[in-house]
Amino acid sequence: MEFKFDKKENSYGLLTVQVAESDFLPEFNRRVKEQAQRANFKGFRQGKVPPSLMKKMVGKDLKMDVFNATVGQAVDNYLKENDIKTMFQPMYKGDFLTPEKLDAEKNFTLEFELMVDPEFDYTLDKRVKVKGYELEVTDQDVENTINKLMETYPNQVDAEAVAEGDSVKAVFKAEANDFEKEAVLELDEKVQDEVKKAFIGKKVGEEVSFDAEKVYEDAKRLRLLFGGDKEEASKFTGTFTAKIENISRKETPALDQEFFDKVLGEGKASNEEEFRAELKKIIGEANEPAIDSTLADAIRTKLLDKTSFELPTDLLKKVMNNSNQNKLSDEEIEEKFPSFEEAVRWRVITNKIFADAELKVEHSEVEAAAGEQIQAQMAQFGMADMEEEQLSQFVQNYLTSENGKYFEQTYEQVYNDKLISYVKEKITVDAEKVDLAQFEEILKASMEDKKKK
Repeated sequence: MEFKFDKKENSYGLLTVQVAESDFLPEFNRRVKEQAQRANFKGFRQGKVPPSLMKKMVGKDLKMDVFNATVGQAVDNYLKENDIKTMFQPMYKGDFLTPEKLDAEKNFTLEFELMVDPEFDYTLDKRVKVKGYELEVTDQDVENTINKLMETYPNQVDAEAVAEGDSVKAVFKAEANDFEKEAVLELDEKVQDEVKKAFIGKKVGEEVSFDAEKVYEDAKRLRLLFGGDKEEASKFTGTFTAKIENISRKETPALDQEFFDKVLGEGKASNEEEFRAELKKIIGEANEPAIDSTLADAIRTKLLDKTSFELPTDLLKKVMNNSNQNKLSDEEIEEKFPSFEEAVRWRVITNKIFADAELKVEHSEVEAAAGEQIQAQMAQFGMADMEEEQLSQFVQNYLTSENGKYFEQTYEQVYNDKLISYVKEKITVDAEKVDLAQFEEILKASMEDKKKK
């Protein structure tokens, strides 16, 4: 095989490959013979099928497979041996070779388009300034959080008569058919006023009559109340009666030991002062990932703005469309291309920083990160203390499932964490102190900006 590489402008490269039949024919003949020995054809003993017959049976398709594998491996070797670093796999240029043409000709000229890693400079020193945030959890932040928690964890008490907002447990019956079921109706804002008025003031043991189709503005919500399939839902019409069995009302809980244990877990706080201190700590820790993510976004924006190089636009559009099974319309390509190009540009920059800093992502680091994720998930189900051997098995199953999809995701996480940690040490981060309400507004604005892109 003969190779010719032309590096053109905008990181575009064209690799021309001259392939002779002799480059792949020996491997093709070996594969034919191998398959003939394994074949089991009527009229022939095992291993005695003539290779000539095998060629007639599978020759064209097998030759195509061998040709593609041979050329693909040779191109990969050429790029490695000549230290040609590319962002994507080589893109075949021109009409694809058919099995018929491959069978009819002896010599072939192939062209591959490459996006070669561009040459550029970047600046990472204390002159580079990026804005970050430092969260200062205030007493008011803690107070606001306690008020929300009181709404989330109210005390449930039995009430004598129904009031708006109560939960009414009753046996519901349809007058027009045989439907009967015990259910709990929440007299919240979703229930229409006419039905609310029918229930308000009623006591346990009393019956309420109402139009089932007027409970909610959207009658389909009755399936959420009563459950059942579509056939049973057809019975949710006409006049219903509800015999009240229990009336439950939400009350604001006191700041007592029961509430502390309900929110934090048993034994985490024994008085209000300890409870507030623990909440302040939790609020800060819970927002650390968002603080870090905001800084990472700022670093990304700064480096993208300050680092200049050209990319092969037409080739990138081909790559993007190819990654979408070539199903994108011209309009969709133009719409999606800016964000795709930015992602490629960012990856080029980070790859160069990673290489220059001699940073590496070790397999053990990916396993450790996956282990932390799994432990955090298990802790939500009360399984925080997993044995090392059990955790290791979970990690291996996770990283190898979905054809390595989760390994790639976790690798990217570790890659990005290492990169941002390295860059933070090199540049100047101007951290603005903000309280929780201010930071939530910053996050909201950031999300809106991302949606616009």
